[in-house]
Amino acid sequence: MNRASLLLLGLCLTALPLLAHKGKKHAPSERSAAEEPARTAEAAQSRLERVNARYVKDVRPIFRKKCFDCHATAERLPWYSNIPGPKQLIQRDMREAKKHMDMRKDFPFLGHGTPLEDFDALEQILKDGSMPPLRFRIMHRGSALSREEKEVILNWINASRPLLTVPERRSGKID
Repeated sequence: MNRASLLLLGLCLTALPLLAHKGKKHAPSERSAAEEPARTAEAAQSRLERVNARYVKDVRPIFRKKCFDCHATAERLPWYSNIPGPKQLIQRDMREAKKHMDMRKDFPFLGHGTPLEDFDALEQILKDGSMPPLRFRIMHRGSALSREEKEVILNWINASRPLLTVPERRSGKID
């Protein structure tokens, strides 16, 4: 092969990738792999924001009325909350409630659980009726959740859980 043929062959081989990709360059695979966690984190944050938006709209008003006195900032303490004895019991119960599920901020809640664990705990509480505790319900008529309120919360959980579940990987892409 003469020199001109080699030069022409070299130019063709150099231009081939440009023609195959219509002149667009692709990022090297190492860069794509490095950026994947950032894209995944952004997508997870976006899904979490959607879950929180529905929480704020549909569920927080229920929790404010029925749960915030112990699991957030108490806006309305009972008349006996300043009497020695009951005062300490109330303060202890409120501290303990916030350790498990702190609702002072929007979703996801603070406490010792992940958002999915919080869904599981809320779902269990709705099924067994363990919240508010019996001694609280005895002193506070109407503090238990109604059937309609339970339904709103369960609908939120059921619609939100799939958004917070890690999607399966297929062919190197995240759905």
